[in-house]
Amino acid sequence: PADVTAILKTAAEARTEAQRARLLDFRLERDPAANERRAHRESLQKSLQALKKPITLVMRELPGPRATNVFTRGDFRSPGEPVAAAVPQVLHRMSEGPLNRLTLARWLVERDNPITARVVVNRWWAELFGHGIVTTLEDFGVKGEPPTHPELLDWLAVEFMENGWSMKKLLRTIVTSATYRQSSRSTREQVARDAENLLYTRGPRFRLAAETIRDNALAIAGLLSLRAGGPPVRPYQPDGLWTKVGGQPLEYIVSPGDDRYRRGVYVVWKRASPYPSFVNFDANARLACTVRRSRSNTPLQALTLLNDPVYVEAAFALARRVLRERPDVPLDEQLRYAWRLCLSRNADAAELAVLRRLHEAQVSAARADPAAAKALADQSGDENPVSPDQLAAWYAVASALLNLDETITKN
Repeated sequence: PADVTAILKTAAEARTEAQRARLLDFRLERDPAANERRAHRESLQKSLQALKKPITLVMRELPGPRATNVFTRGDFRSPGEPVAAAVPQVLHRMSEGPLNRLTLARWLVERDNPITARVVVNRWWAELFGHGIVTTLEDFGVKGEPPTHPELLDWLAVEFMENGWSMKKLLRTIVTSATYRQSSRSTREQVARDAENLLYTRGPRFRLAAETIRDNALAIAGLLSLRAGGPPVRPYQPDGLWTKVGGQPLEYIVSPGDDRYRRGVYVVWKRASPYPSFVNFDANARLACTVRRSRSNTPLQALTLLNDPVYVEAAFALARRVLRERPDVPLDEQLRYAWRLCLSRNADAAELAVLRRLHEAQVSAARADPAAAKALADQSGDENPVSPDQLAAWYAVASALLNLDETITKN
């Protein structure tokens, strides 16, 4: 073509960006491989266009407000006087603007609204301290409990709003406070006077949430995957839980690789059959909104920590981690290291003696029954395990540490 010929007569270093692009396009138009890929791309594009786009039911605004009436005696066939969208008159006035959801959302977060910021900071306070300043998180009304520290609740709400509704700044303010950084140790006098620690004379102490118990065990064992985003993951659970009664069975396939070790927030949730390990630790089935979970202590929780494949794997991994990271040190140093990994503190002499006796007893038991020790080593899945008797002993120690009440308790 004449334009290409003219460009070629121009020195390469003097060509403009547009001229270089024209030469490249001319070259690609005559390249067989490029033409083949272009045709393949066009074929795929046509296939995509032929596919039916997925749709889902969503909310959308009507062209105009829908006429709404009071029904006479509740009968929809007998409309009475018309009514318009509004907010309760006992609260502050509605924001200026059309009477739609956006205006309502702006009204909810106005400075004149005394509720929204208080509810939010109260729930985050409860996440950190185990209970809210208003202990009934789900009820700020007349049937709820009054705040134990109303001035503190007001101050936190104002701080929250004045700092741009920043969750990070508010949480930093709380966790760096002297109140939060207190020791959770308590005296008999403190417990007798304030058993639930509503006066905050000591630091918070409560059992971790279901998801956090699993995350904590995986982190201690060095297995936890911190990769963010992506589809739900499927850790181990008993077979047959997803079988539909009278219908086609749903197959549950455990996620491969590190996906099975991702954080609990990514675990798949089937409302008719929630993840049993979480349910055992008081996670709700999500059939209804639950603002505040209960905290129970049942034998089933201990059985879960001992026998659930997630925690069995974590115990094996913790045993391997200690032996790998402290290979040539005395037994007591290895035991101290395992204790620090689980409890973030040093073991005292009595605690160390208990662990030492457990390790020695398990070594003796494994040597007395080498077949059982070999079977346990095979179960670990480690391609290069230590001696079966040492692995059996350290598995017992790791399992005991992961099952300690202090391990699953926030102190």
